[in-house]
Amino acid sequence: MRSLLKLLCLSLLLASCKNQSNAPVVNPTITSNIIAHKYWVSKPFNDALFAENVADTLSNIPCSELVFVAKDTLLLTSCLSDAGFGAFKVTGANTLEIAFEGFEGKTSTATYDEKTGVLHIVPPSGPDSGWPTDFVAQDGIDVSSIDNVTIALGRKRLTGNYIILAPKGGAAITSIVELHADGTHLGFGDFDLYEPWPSGIGAGFIQDPQYNLMYLVNKGKESDPIATAWRVRGDTLRIWETKNVGAAGDLPEYKVTQLRGTYLKQH
Repeated sequence: MRSLLKLLCLSLLLASCKNQSNAPVVNPTITSNIIAHKYWVSKPFNDALFAENVADTLSNIPCSELVFVAKDTLLLTSCLSDAGFGAFKVTGANTLEIAFEGFEGKTSTATYDEKTGVLHIVPPSGPDSGWPTDFVAQDGIDVSSIDNVTIALGRKRLTGNYIILAPKGGAAITSIVELHADGTHLGFGDFDLYEPWPSGIGAGFIQDPQYNLMYLVNKGKESDPIATAWRVRGDTLRIWETKNVGAAGDLPEYKVTQLRGTYLKQH
């Protein structure tokens, strides 16, 4: 899945380079409050991901991102699915003019409301075109690899220290689990990295009932991760093991089998 996204982004980059001479240039005399944040995510998805109770059907919510990748270039993504380039210029401290790829000659305006923290974009194809229009900034997201930005957002939601809760009728457990923003962990299991997939291609592979997907990855075996389900209710994180019930040769489809662990976040 990641290799497909890389090929798509590479082809878009090559196409963008062909039109680079027509790209608007950032006005160096204006300090932009927008591009000070490299990563923005569509507000409805952000609100759902960072809600106290995360919906098990999170991947059903449309997700988009704005990623500022150069002084005059951004990416508009459908999180972990596809992406397209836009060339922008700064027109004010809280405004941008954007020419999205495929809509040459139809510029979009982006306006940042400092009071609400919302960046509003007027789509080039009209207000009823289904484009995402409202975004909020999320700092601390590594934008050096487009493959990882949405996963990094999921990790940001789950990062913290947890106490392992004993299973019903079991002995009390006092071990501490640490989930880190870079995907590493302490005490979470016998694997190297955790990868929550809150959106995009593959995120909805746990069905009947639907749960959010998390891959547990060992270095050197990235192509064969362990698929688990996750749920957040308040301060409680639960992880379930899954079984692939998809037909041979088809994309995987997972069903939840048994509870792997219950973790209480510490503050």
